[in-house]
Amino acid sequence: MKRTHLASAGVALLLLIASLAGGFAYARTVEDRAVHALAPQLLVLNSQGSALQQAAFRQSDLLPVYGSSELITLAEHYGAVPTFRTYPTGFAPYQVAEAGVTSLVMAQAIATVGPEVRGHKVVISFTPSMFTAKMIKTNEYGWLFSPLHAYGLLFNPQLSLETKHRAAHRMLNYPATLFKDPVLRFAAKHLAGDSLLDQALYVLACPLGLAQTLVLTVQDHAETLSMIGALSNPGATVPRTPARIDWHALKARAAREQMQTANNNPYGFDNVVWRTYFQGRHVPLPAASGDMAYQYNLDTSVEWIDLDLLLRVLTELGARPLLLSRPVNGAYWEAMGVSQDARDTYYKHLRSLAQQYGVPVIDFKAHEMDRFFSIDTLSHTSRKGWVYVNETLDAFYHDRLPALAPAVAAVAR
Repeated sequence: MKRTHLASAGVALLLLIASLAGGFAYARTVEDRAVHALAPQLLVLNSQGSALQQAAFRQSDLLPVYGSSELITLAEHYGAVPTFRTYPTGFAPYQVAEAGVTSLVMAQAIATVGPEVRGHKVVISFTPSMFTAKMIKTNEYGWLFSPLHAYGLLFNPQLSLETKHRAAHRMLNYPATLFKDPVLRFAAKHLAGDSLLDQALYVLACPLGLAQTLVLTVQDHAETLSMIGALSNPGATVPRTPARIDWHALKARAAREQMQTANNNPYGFDNVVWRTYFQGRHVPLPAASGDMAYQYNLDTSVEWIDLDLLLRVLTELGARPLLLSRPVNGAYWEAMGVSQDARDTYYKHLRSLAQQYGVPVIDFKAHEMDRFFSIDTLSHTSRKGWVYVNETLDAFYHDRLPALAPAVAAVAR
């Protein structure tokens, strides 16, 4: 009788494994067929799930781009999505972006993509403003928190124990996101510990963690398939029109348009931004009077810790990343008493960290004093700035980055 029960259990387990394998294969097929049509959309599903991100990495003609509000602001004019919508040079971006996203959030998301990342190019986009705040806002991190992505990082067998140890330390700074999940909380607590007992307890928690990761992954695929099923024609062929992009002409046209929409202030801010937030309230400060506070915020920002974690994740997963920063809005910060030497602290930190991992970096420092490259204090990209960003994406995809910006692109190679 006992053998019969064991045999029945074994058959049931095999049937379950076969069903899961078949379900994953089916989901992958549907997602691969739909991902090109979905690529132009900033899907909310990306902030919590990973199925479509994995599908994007599997496509040779999609370039995953992770970032924050700088990928959304003014994007309807000269952004990457409209510029490459018809695959003029053979690819289109797959953007994973939402306001408030930081390196810790990106590290969790990319870790959950997992093996699909290996050998593939990926762009990490950000602005200097991420590094001038001393702490990530807890409410923003909580709003963007994904249980699947948290499990995908802490229980990822491809990542080293040291990387997960560092990630757990950072995640424990936001206890509200772990409070309702005892497995995740237990794993983070003991991953962050330094004793052999902590390591042993984490290892004991791994079967539960991997099981919960599987459950969340199944839910993710189910929600993705449901969304795709609601589309009228999810497998529609995306129009492709090969064309040569005249970057010089685009820059000139975008610059003219930007000048027309940013002509009521000395910093190149969009007119609406200036009227809403600065007009009548902006008072320039004495030269270098803001250096100490600016450098202190940069030096003590936890974002450097999280960017280091993100680079560790990308390196261990075998990705081919590009760090794509926007320049400091030099004209504004100069008026606010922050000197060139103080502003250079940002670029030095960024390039030094990128060099540690052998990752190319484009920071557009040469455009720091270009009034019409950014539209606000946060260095959100202008129409003109977007053309330079898109030219960089095109060069990165086609392996022409050193030719486009040899000094900066080669600094970390």
